[in-house]
Amino acid sequence: MSNAYKRFPQTLSATVPKVVLTVPAATTAIVKSIWIANNDTLDADITLTFSPSGVGKHFLVPLKTITTKEYIDILSQTGSGPLILEATDELTITSSISDVYVVASALLVDRN
Repeated sequence: MSNAYKRFPQTLSATVPKVVLTVPAATTAIVKSIWIANNDTLDADITLTFSPSGVGKHFLVPLKTITTKEYIDILSQTGSGPLILEATDELTITSSISDVYVVASALLVDRN
């Protein structure tokens, strides 16, 4: 059993859901932070969802506005602690505009 700290960077396109993290098989992910930076001249409306085993959609953050040129850690901003995801779970982020950047940081724990 091994642990590995990983980061998962993504660039978001307007209104296109983007899978930021798919947890590998036989692994648990402890997501410590999800930094989102709005580099556009417009405000960005962000939604954060997860899909257990890649199926369905559960809203973790149904709507958060990030003003122009602002960056936040959405987990700490919403008062959440670390997010625990299990094997094959997917973490997805959608933005209302382009020019938005995301970096999720997680500890991947191999359960073998």
